[in-house]
Formats: sequence, C-alpha cells, structure tokens
Amino acid sequence: GGTAPPSPDGLEVVAVETPEQLEEFGTTMVEAFPVPELTGRPYGGFGPGLLDVPGWRMWVGRLDGRAVATSAVHVHGGINDVEWISNRPEARGRGVGAAVTWAATLADPSLPAMLIASDLGQPVYERMGYLRLTRFTLWFRGR
Repeated sequence: GGTAPPSPDGLEVVAVETPEQLEEFGTTMVEAFPVPELTGRPYGGFGPGLLDVPGWRMWVGRLDGRAVATSAVHVHGGINDVEWISNRPEARGRGVGAAVTWAATLADPSLPAMLIASDLGQPVYERMGYLRLTRFTLWFRGR
C-alpha cells in the first residue's frame, strides 16, 4: 500500500512501449543489475514479443536523459509481481530505484504487490512498506 513520493529531480520514469524502448530497458537492466551473461544480446535477451504479453509492463528511469534504472511487473493471479529492478551504481542513493519500483508496485493499485529482493535492494523496499516474508539463497553455475 501507500503512495509514491515525488520523483527525484531530473528523473523521468518512462513506460516501455516500443522495441527501441525495450532495447534501452534490456541494456540498462543487464548493465545495472548486472547480468554479464546477457551483455551484448539484442534487447538484453528480452525478445520484442514481450511487449505483447498480457499483464507485463516495464519502465526505464532516465536521470537527466540517461537510462539508469529499470522495473517491470507481471500483473496476474491477483497480484503485482514486481521484477527486474535495477539501478546503475552512479544513480544509487538518490531515490531512483524507489521511483521505478513504485511504478511497478502501483501498476494495478487495487492489488497487493510482491517481489524477491536482493540484499542491496532490501532496505529500499522496506522503506517503501514491503515486508520480508522469508530469505533464500540462489546459486548459479555455468553449463
């Protein structure tokens, strides 16, 4: 619940609606999260068909015109499932991550929202009102 606070000065949160914006989203998310395995792949590994998937919405946060953050949501099953939050290191600590997260959190304001937080993002989400339900660790191994 809650209401999004004003965005930081110089920040524009833009809905992803075109293949060009999806390319910007993918590149930013891959570099800012980071996900080096997807670096250099078209659309950051996200195909343009994602724009047509019912319930999926994505945003890019542009700080002073430069793409620095991302967020996405899959609205389904009675919940806003918040995903793909990223924020470039130089934009951290300025409210940018929270602003793009709010866009996804309130995609359907009549529904609750949930997300899986990284250790870095957890304090941001708790300040927004998210509650920690559990903790688990994922290990990744190359093929």
